[in-house]
Amino acid sequence: MNRSLHSDGPHLISRILGAFLLVIVMAALHASQAHAQSPGPVISLMVDGIGVQSDVQPLHQNGRTLVPIRVIAEQLGASVFYEPKTRRVTFQDGTNQVAVFPDSKTGYVNGNRVMLDAAPVVKNRRTLVPLRFISESLGYEVSWDNRARVAVISSKKTAASQPVSHYRSNPYVVQPGDTLLAIAKQHGTTLEEVAENNRLSQHDLLVGQLLYLPEDAKRAKSPLAHHVDTQALLSDRYVFPFSQNSRYEAYGDSFGSSREWTESKSGTVRSHEGIDIMAPEGTAIYSVGDGVINRIGWNTYGGWRINITDDTGKYRMYYAHLQAFTPGLKVGSRVRAGQLIGFVGTTGYGSPGTEGMFPPHLHFGLYRQSDDRAINPFYYLKFWENHRVE
Repeated sequence: MNRSLHSDGPHLISRILGAFLLVIVMAALHASQAHAQSPGPVISLMVDGIGVQSDVQPLHQNGRTLVPIRVIAEQLGASVFYEPKTRRVTFQDGTNQVAVFPDSKTGYVNGNRVMLDAAPVVKNRRTLVPLRFISESLGYEVSWDNRARVAVISSKKTAASQPVSHYRSNPYVVQPGDTLLAIAKQHGTTLEEVAENNRLSQHDLLVGQLLYLPEDAKRAKSPLAHHVDTQALLSDRYVFPFSQNSRYEAYGDSFGSSREWTESKSGTVRSHEGIDIMAPEGTAIYSVGDGVINRIGWNTYGGWRINITDDTGKYRMYYAHLQAFTPGLKVGSRVRAGQLIGFVGTTGYGSPGTEGMFPPHLHFGLYRQSDDRAINPFYYLKFWENHRVE
């Protein structure tokens, strides 16, 4: 009997190893397929205009949207306490205190008993509560962006920033030697009217700056149309990639400037094929126009990035250095102007996952489809800045 077991041992071990290796190969294949199906990290929750990364995504259950309460608290500077014995979860935000219990529709707001429209659930050790309950109990503005598949929470009402100008049909590009007074006289208007129409707090000008002449002024002597590749993109059909409530820094024309980092690390200087707009990490990014995604995922230079072919088929818009995408985006996905597509990050300049090589910003590029030539998007962005998502 022992000899029989001993003689069958090598075959048994061989079969076990074979099965083990098969499991490993199948697991690796499954992981590879899963990775291939996902273009990169995604964010499904936005708080006060900033995308919030979480190990648990919002949950849709019986027509209700539930969100992780601790992640929201951390973003808003609030506190969350968990009592193991009672399973009570307490959310403390200033003078407001909310208490809920997993699997129970009974909750408490500042000591008053309330009924939730859906019971909180626990997923991966995170308590998720109904989005509507957060709105009703804490006074936050909440919504579900069905197109982007992102839960949106605003803890405070913020006044939307004003458009760059009042009257916007007569744009003028500042030339060397120009002064605000000289521009006003040249176009039959006043310095005060030009300053007021452009919401200028000071009268210093920069060469290449875009001004909008008042409604009663003469046609611009240095019109914007003379400084762009095509007038077709100077249209209200396109929007700025940041919203009216977004915080971002004033940006200059960095197109064509030198960049030293290269994939080969050869020290070769390359040309910058876009405009960088500095903004806090996680700031929401919106599609400039209608189109179809032709590339999405990792790029050595651009990090997590999206390429969108414009509906006209003549141009491609390139959004780079993203922190994450919105859910469901893939090659072939159709997007609309003003659709939330991703969030500002610091990714790029290395292998997948590399980040922190530079301050957070959006790199926006514009390419002509026919010959893949990079076009300077600076003046288009300046024009679109008057058309920001609300």
